[in-house]
Amino acid sequence: MDRTKLQELFKATAAIDTPEGVEAYKAFAQALTVPILQEIRDASIMRQLFAVERLAPGAQAVYPVADDFDIPVFVLPGLGYIAQNFVEGVGEEVYVPTFSISVSADWKVTYARDSRIDIPERSARNAARAIADYEEESGWRVIVPGATTNFAGQGLLGPRNAPIYQVPTGQTGEKFLSKELLNLMMVGMKRVRRSLTDLYISPEDAADIREWTDTQVDPITRREIFTASGMGRIWNINLHEVFQLGATGRYNINQNGAQFGVFQVDGSGDFNDYTPTNVNTVDANGNVTAAGETQVYGFDLSVNDSLVMPVRKEFEAHDDPTLLRQQKQGFFGWEEVGFALLDSRMVQMGVIDRS
Repeated sequence: MDRTKLQELFKATAAIDTPEGVEAYKAFAQALTVPILQEIRDASIMRQLFAVERLAPGAQAVYPVADDFDIPVFVLPGLGYIAQNFVEGVGEEVYVPTFSISVSADWKVTYARDSRIDIPERSARNAARAIADYEEESGWRVIVPGATTNFAGQGLLGPRNAPIYQVPTGQTGEKFLSKELLNLMMVGMKRVRRSLTDLYISPEDAADIREWTDTQVDPITRREIFTASGMGRIWNINLHEVFQLGATGRYNINQNGAQFGVFQVDGSGDFNDYTPTNVNTVDANGNVTAAGETQVYGFDLSVNDSLVMPVRKEFEAHDDPTLLRQQKQGFFGWEEVGFALLDSRMVQMGVIDRS
């Protein structure tokens, strides 16, 4: 529906005491579903990183494990939970639970009388971005444990250390996103028969790349970096800037007891099997009080069948008639999704100590 018709339909919802107005209200809420879905797909980082699998009615979110013996699997039980890791036997399947992410919005009826279509459009964008934010948190809750947990080994498959890489203290490239760190991560991927195709970094890491000199990279690569504002591709690695990574990001691993952020080291100074030398310290507002270690994440997305996001129900907007007694209108809706990492060998973590 084009914007002009949507505006006319919105104005018709102002007649809240007529059957025509009630029907227009329902139709208008349903019409918001399409732009909200499009905004979710554009804004959600995880819908680019995970393989989105839309389930048929009645279908189970079930996936086979990797075909080379036993591997750790990380599954998110629900929104806000810690990912569970377990090992499935050869030839067995993984069942991924799905959960709801819901949002709502409202506005005064007077906006409908004045044909202020920009108000519900803004509400729709905010609702979509809220869902995208929840999806982003859910995705990182699966990825970060997968990149920070050792595999003890089982069956014919030997143990593996957590895929964590850091330039040793005192060596060139230790305190910023350097080509030395990228090289360590590239080699690490090769050792498990994978390839580093994508790197997710913070705005500070992107700034590091823009400051590389011609003694660190060749002139042609350096020109490409400046042309792409520090993003694009380097050595066939796609770079993705994520605002919520880095020292002030919600998904950085911070000190024990931090009032900001999702991930914290425990009382012994560990996060799973990752032990920071200098933990990043932030206050309740996310301001850095003592710079420490930040993380970047590398992925092999050449064949992405390991990061999966089953979708049992896409978001659908519904009108909320209970708001009318408050002289308001609005919508509510939800989606039902799941998140899992089926093979942790396709993810790795790079550490930068900025202390």
